[in-house]
Amino acid sequence: MKIFAFLEPFFHALSDGKLIRLTVAWVLRILAVLMALLGLFWFIAFVGIGFKAIDSGMGSRSAGVLLGCILFALIGLCWGYLAAGIHVFRARSITELGDSHFTVLSILSILFRLQGEVIFVTYSLLGVGGCLFVWFAEFSPFSEMGMLGNRIPFLDHAGSGFLGGIELLVLMLLLAFGGIVLCYALAELSVVLVEIALNTRSLHAAPPEPVRAAPVLAAPQFAPQPTPRTTVQRVCMHCGQPLDAGSTFCAECGNPVA
Repeated sequence: MKIFAFLEPFFHALSDGKLIRLTVAWVLRILAVLMALLGLFWFIAFVGIGFKAIDSGMGSRSAGVLLGCILFALIGLCWGYLAAGIHVFRARSITELGDSHFTVLSILSILFRLQGEVIFVTYSLLGVGGCLFVWFAEFSPFSEMGMLGNRIPFLDHAGSGFLGGIELLVLMLLLAFGGIVLCYALAELSVVLVEIALNTRSLHAAPPEPVRAAPVLAAPQFAPQPTPRTTVQRVCMHCGQPLDAGSTFCAECGNPVA
């Protein structure tokens, strides 16, 4: 109906995936800004915790706590920068996707990769920063992160001392590696599903090949066999005696053979 004609561009953009790609890309850009702000908040919060440790009169430990907080704050700033960069990069990847009948699966593959990369960056930096903090401050930095520290899995396993920092670092690196491998595997599975769907669609769209008739085999032709030639017996013209083959004289009368 003509009264719904103005909605056609919207439905075309929705069906070919342009609207979905644009929406997801802008959501990722907004998340990139939030990640950068979260990293900045992380930095400010731990610098403040370090200076509060000096004011609280912790004695000889206050310098170690301050140094550990500053290092962990720099790790948070680095995390915000990397996480924001990952979201911006993946938003551009989604924008550059071409028109396809399987837009959602393609976007899902990119989102799986984004999730794996964020997990890898988060747990790797938490492991490095947490290890340094434990070495200098001699207690877990995640106890100072409040609700955020409680929501990130496996952060309650941080010990104290040198070995506690090493244990935390190894655990976080293993989680980072396992997380990115799992998410990349899910992303590749989504790509495989897209390729299967595209191949199936092309097979259905291709016209069937014409059936070729089997070639008719001609009857074998045999070359005519030469008829055996009958040899004529020679005789002597003088006495009529049969002559041997190749003889030049008659054996009976001695007359020469012509």
